[in-house]
Amino acid sequence: MAEHDDDHPTQPPRQTSEGIRIIGAEEAASALETGAAEGRRPADAPRFGAVPEPPRVGSRPPALRFPLDGDEESGAYGDTEGVAGTRVEPPPGSRPLIGASASGGPEMPHWTEPPTGEVPRILPGQPPPEEDPAWSGFTRAPRWRDSGEDWDESAFGDASTLADDETRLGALDTSRTEHSDLYSFDDPPEPQAAAPPPTRIRTRAVGDQAVPRRGAGGGGRDNTQAALIGAALVLIYFIFSALGPKFLIVLAAAVVTFLVAELFAVLRRAGYKPATLLGLVATLALMFGCYWKGERAIPLVVALMVIFTFVWYLAGVVHARPTVNIAATLMAFGWGGFLGAFAALLVRPIPGHGRYGVTFLMAAILCTVVNDVVAYGAGQAFGRTPLAPNVSPGKTWEGFGVAFVATVLTGAGVIGSIHPFTHVKGLEVGLVIALVAPLGDLCESMIKRDIGLKDMGAALPGHGGLADRFDGLLFALPTTYYLIQLLHVGGL
Repeated sequence: MAEHDDDHPTQPPRQTSEGIRIIGAEEAASALETGAAEGRRPADAPRFGAVPEPPRVGSRPPALRFPLDGDEESGAYGDTEGVAGTRVEPPPGSRPLIGASASGGPEMPHWTEPPTGEVPRILPGQPPPEEDPAWSGFTRAPRWRDSGEDWDESAFGDASTLADDETRLGALDTSRTEHSDLYSFDDPPEPQAAAPPPTRIRTRAVGDQAVPRRGAGGGGRDNTQAALIGAALVLIYFIFSALGPKFLIVLAAAVVTFLVAELFAVLRRAGYKPATLLGLVATLALMFGCYWKGERAIPLVVALMVIFTFVWYLAGVVHARPTVNIAATLMAFGWGGFLGAFAALLVRPIPGHGRYGVTFLMAAILCTVVNDVVAYGAGQAFGRTPLAPNVSPGKTWEGFGVAFVATVLTGAGVIGSIHPFTHVKGLEVGLVIALVAPLGDLCESMIKRDIGLKDMGAALPGHGGLADRFDGLLFALPTTYYLIQLLHVGGL
């Protein structure tokens, strides 16, 4: 038998599981007493899937509003004790509900009451709700349209009430261009270098309040002080002229350089950041270069000035906006340094005629001074018609006319009496300077008005700055130089 036991392996024992078990009466009674089992449900008890009985005929629905009206509380709906929606008095000693006023407390707002689940009702006798005026102009039935006239706006009534005035966003935005930035957030932001600080520039519009000129109103020009300063300048000029051209060019270079420095200072006060050092070096180089090499020095110095001005801001010597500051630097250099360098061309000795240059420079200075002084005096005495009211209200046509005549007479009488000039050539020089010198004065007034200044500086008491005194001379110097060459004065 042991040999056959290997052919029939032993099966594992089955796991016992709970199923239906029949119990006796005693065990069932014990389970009912302990609550482990439940007895048979009554026949009238609701079961799963049972349908409740319909309400009795003639019964009234329970009240669904809280609190009830007075007539409803008095029995309009019959006996409502314990029905949902009726007012139930709290038991004695309990805390009243929110919104209750039975305890004599303050009446609470209606929104503090608990929700009731009330369904909106329409009672008999209430008027129907009014129709929205926006829909009164539209028909209540579909309309067939088969011709072009049926689609006129008049047939639709006032359709403006249906207009959508809300701001359109995203893809509905009609203001977007073809190259929209709707999906620009997908692109990583490009790194941007720190921009230089903006140049704060003060400018004055043409119609702004006029800048008071010297000599007008209180605190104006002191004529006595101005006359003394003018006489001192004339004395200094004659001293250096007597010493010779070499000393006169030093004086001219010093005056022009300080004038350019004054212009750069004005630009800095106005908010610009010019290359001041570069402009002053270029001015000195141009003055002495023109004295030694003549006109050949002008293109070399000017070209170097322009190139190095760009490099100045490219290298970051001055951290400011390059465009406006390059323009301001070149303007100050061109106005003061370039035009002032013609004084060196006039003083430059001519072979065989070493002192002709002193006479040429004196012709330009004398005619300009006479024009400026006479125009000021005549304008103060009987000037009535402004020459340029938007630029310089103090200059008048009467002063211009008197100064014109005085300048021409000075050129013909005084300058024409000095060798190598003649009376005719002196008259021509005086005539041209009488037109050019006031133009330089007006241009300087234009710059001052734009920046909002009364004077360019205070180097010359009673006159203002150097630019205020030599503004007309800056325009007269190149005019005199080329006019002398045109008239062949002194064999030129």
